[in-house]
Amino acid sequence: MRLRALILVLAVGLLSCEEEYNYLTSVEYRPDIHDVVECDFSPTEEGWERYTCLPVFSDRDPESEPWESSGIGDFDIVQREIFGAPFYQMWYSGQAPFTGTEEIGYALSMDATNWIRHPWNPVLKTGEREGDFDRDGASVGCIAFDGRLGRYHLWYTGTNSEASGTTFGHATSTDGTLWLKDLQNPLDPFAGITSPTSISRVWGCDALYEDGLFHLWVGGVTRPDNFAGLEEFLEQTHYDVGYMSTVDGVNFDVVEQPVLLHTQHRGPQFDAEGVHKPSVFTFGDGTETDRYWMLYAGYNDVIATDDPGSNLIFIGQEGQSLGLASSNAPDSGWERVTDTPVPLDPDLTRTLDSPRAFFINGRVHVFFTDSFVDEESGEEFTGIGLGIAPFPSSEESQ
Repeated sequence: MRLRALILVLAVGLLSCEEEYNYLTSVEYRPDIHDVVECDFSPTEEGWERYTCLPVFSDRDPESEPWESSGIGDFDIVQREIFGAPFYQMWYSGQAPFTGTEEIGYALSMDATNWIRHPWNPVLKTGEREGDFDRDGASVGCIAFDGRLGRYHLWYTGTNSEASGTTFGHATSTDGTLWLKDLQNPLDPFAGITSPTSISRVWGCDALYEDGLFHLWVGGVTRPDNFAGLEEFLEQTHYDVGYMSTVDGVNFDVVEQPVLLHTQHRGPQFDAEGVHKPSVFTFGDGTETDRYWMLYAGYNDVIATDDPGSNLIFIGQEGQSLGLASSNAPDSGWERVTDTPVPLDPDLTRTLDSPRAFFINGRVHVFFTDSFVDEESGEEFTGIGLGIAPFPSSEESQ
């Protein structure tokens, strides 16, 4: 009840700011984001603007708690409406100090820049039993809301460092805070797929709910084809994006081949060795069927190393930028819009990752993780940034 009261209070506060606000016409009129946030947006290139008061969310926030005090990781955001005005729900991965254990928290915002953490955080904790797939960590994959049944679906990655490593799981909730983990966990959607180039494990995703069906675009490591020995396997480890769909959240219809591939070093591409962590939204100009658009993290270099002591393979990346692709169908036909990154990284730090995109009020809004520097200590830390752009631009609409 406390969270519902919080939503109501925030909604009333938003309505009171506009004397002529009428819930009957609010769907047609939405306040511009420039008019409701505290700071300015700084233009970068091609119509894109980056919010100047960054990060909008991090472990350095005054409200940050000990369980998340060593860093904010992957996250997902659901954008819903109160009387036609958008509000945002975020589930995020927080890392504990010393142990590095990740668990999942929940936060709420009315303007996408000021976030209120839930008092019950973390709302999804690690497993308690030794054999649980998420015993050592739980990190956000993606979230979708089934409006027909009033139920949230969370797909997340769980880590058990002494057993299966990092695998894929599922949980449901009616309010976004009390989660029921699925008895079928862990899930292996690509088990039994014979294609040597299919995704071997799901480590990132985005989900859209449409007419009783969940579309999932999944990022994961693809199986190297015709490799000889561990060293060659490590050298050929890359990230690609696949597609699958589900009605119940745990049984999947899988497309065997990835729908978006890394560029394989064909020139100086920013996504030469990895495309990962997709975020998909739809947009149409009213004259034809809505088109699907995908923001994704592109990796210039994917680094895989083995740990003989645990028999696990650890995978990292360098040179992280955001890319944009588009398709007329969710499961095929994906093509890059440009060969250059989305211009939300004016300093060329190449640390942008985990995009989450929404189309609101004629603009695409993109949240992302980025590296920032603490002004007092000089230490680097990871937080969440925000950028916007009119959509589609003249280049994207061609």
